[in-house]
Parts: sequence; structure tokens; C-alpha cells
Amino acid sequence: MSKAQRLKSFCEGILILLVAALLFTAPEDEAGYLLVTLILSVSLILAGVRMLIYYFSMARHMVGGKAVLFRGVILFDLGMFTHSLANVPRIYLMLYLLIIHLFAGLIDVLRAFEAKKQGGAWRGTLAVGIANVLVGAACVAFARSVQSLVWIYSGGLIYTACIRIVSAFRRDAIVYIQ
Repeated sequence: MSKAQRLKSFCEGILILLVAALLFTAPEDEAGYLLVTLILSVSLILAGVRMLIYYFSMARHMVGGKAVLFRGVILFDLGMFTHSLANVPRIYLMLYLLIIHLFAGLIDVLRAFEAKKQGGAWRGTLAVGIANVLVGAACVAFARSVQSLVWIYSGGLIYTACIRIVSAFRRDAIVYIQ
């Protein structure tokens, strides 16, 4: 990672921490819920647009470029769908978060077991997968409370911010060929 990428990762981590603090201090359930839907939808839409721009500028000429197109369209659609959840009962957003975390956790756990079989680094991936499954379980346990939805999402943002900040200071393993 270059110094500019490290600085970008660190600044993104600080920004995510500030957003999480804003969510923790949301004055009422309605404002917190609307902030969660807004943040989630905007981040998914921006990720989709970024992938689509990457596809049309470069990935369409690459092997596997269509996968970038499909991911970009799916992320954009998920962002628009999340934005439409602002006017429906709050339990649907809780179920949405539950499905996302359980699916991501399951994928990470399976990836960790595969990496362990191949002799690679697997402990970090397993920890992330277990954390996602636990967040999904928390979504089930506190399914009726809107405030818990906001706190669970804020906790996920804090975790993401910490990972980005730590990765900004982590040394990279670089192979030099002489």
C-alpha cells in the first residue's frame, strides 16, 4: 500500500468513526432509523456507481469484466432498494441487515476453512465471519427495537473503521525480485 493509500484508508476510518458517533447520538428512534437507511443506501449506490464506472472505463476489456458489471448493477439496485425501505415498517430493515450479515459471515467462515485447508492465513477471516454471524444473531435477538438496529449498525461501522485504521498502519509483505 502506498503512502497515499494509507492516508486515504486512515481518513476513511476516521470518517466512518464520526458517522458511527453521529448514529450513537441520534436523538430519537425515527432519526436514527432514517440515518441508517440513508447511510446504507448512499454507500451501496456509490459503490455500485464506482464499479460501473470502473467497468466502462477499464474492466470491460479484462477477463472477468462482466462480473464487475454485474456486481455494480446489483449494488446499485440494492442501494435503491434500501432507499425505498425508509417508508416501510422497521422490521424489514432489521431483516435486511440480518440477511446481509448472516450471508457475509457464512461466506467468510467458508473462506477461512478453505484457506486453512490450503495452508494460508485463515484466523482473521474466521474472526470476521464469526463477528458477522454474531451481529446477525443480535439482529434476531433485538428484532423489535429500532434503537438496537441503530446501535448494531453503529457497532458494525466502528468495527469497519477500526479495521481500516489498523490496515493503514500494517506493514505489507513485499516480495523483491533482484
